[in-house]
Amino acid sequence: MKMTSGVILRFFISLSIIVFAGFLPGCASSQKDSQMMNPYGTLSRPEMKNPFPKDLAQNPDDPALTAKLPEMTAEDYEASGDMSFRNGNFYTAFVQYEKALEKNLDNIRVNYKNGLLFLLSNKPGDASKEFQKVLDKEPEHAQAHEGLGEALFRMKKYPESETHLHKALELKPGLWKAHNFLGNIYDFQNKYDLAFKEYTRAISLKPSEGMLHNNLGVSLSLAGRYEEAVTAFKKALENGAPREKAYNNLGLALAKTGRYDAALEAFEKGTDSAKAGNNLGCLYMAAGQYQEAAKYFNQAIASSPKFYVKANENLKKVEVGIVK
Repeated sequence: MKMTSGVILRFFISLSIIVFAGFLPGCASSQKDSQMMNPYGTLSRPEMKNPFPKDLAQNPDDPALTAKLPEMTAEDYEASGDMSFRNGNFYTAFVQYEKALEKNLDNIRVNYKNGLLFLLSNKPGDASKEFQKVLDKEPEHAQAHEGLGEALFRMKKYPESETHLHKALELKPGLWKAHNFLGNIYDFQNKYDLAFKEYTRAISLKPSEGMLHNNLGVSLSLAGRYEEAVTAFKKALENGAPREKAYNNLGLALAKTGRYDAALEAFEKGTDSAKAGNNLGCLYMAAGQYQEAAKYFNQAIASSPKFYVKANENLKKVEVGIVK
């Protein structure tokens, strides 16, 4: 059974703890897992001490909000916001930036920082408005074009996103994130040669960013270039890409080259043996190799009683195929 590029794309985009989420019966993962394992658009931002919150939620214990402070200038509020931003206290940073803007409405630097805050808080619509404020006052602001391109990408407005990303690179060719998001867009458009060029350029600018190598591997897999994809996923792991994601992607690419034993080993490094067995069983089932699929579903059941229900459902499906 030959898998189409659309099917393969869903393999990689939903590669969660259980592979094939959302399209192969009995091999689905939760929406939360799917979002967590999305290979695109999760590149690093300014380093924070704390994990990013999903929303601009107020922290009532944050002393920056409760302390009585002397009168502050716009620059003071911006500096305070920067400190909160670095510490991952997004709500406090936003409050301080808004106070800075109250004192100096023309400070596009603060608008840009607000745009980043909204991006990191998964509010691309609000982010796009902040970046547009910057561009209204400074049309040649390269980073604002890049930020707006990312926000539009997250809103699935790909043509508009592509325009702003190209403009960002025209103004400042060293913006590696812009190359990455262009690669993402071209993958969704099945323009894999163009995607390859963008990821390669991004990697040349930021070779230590593991997620870029992972994204390149995904793109190569979508193009059917599985041997090259294996190399890219190994590079991703060498450069600190999330192990669960990269090992699952590596396992799928290895399986597509027929190296199922190596694929199982990769799955096991990314998750536990029960889920790895179920993953490999799903791959065999997708390829119509039902005897092998049954073998690995049985191994998954034996490895983990809590995994019994899902693997047993998969096993029933392959038994139907064996009988046929």
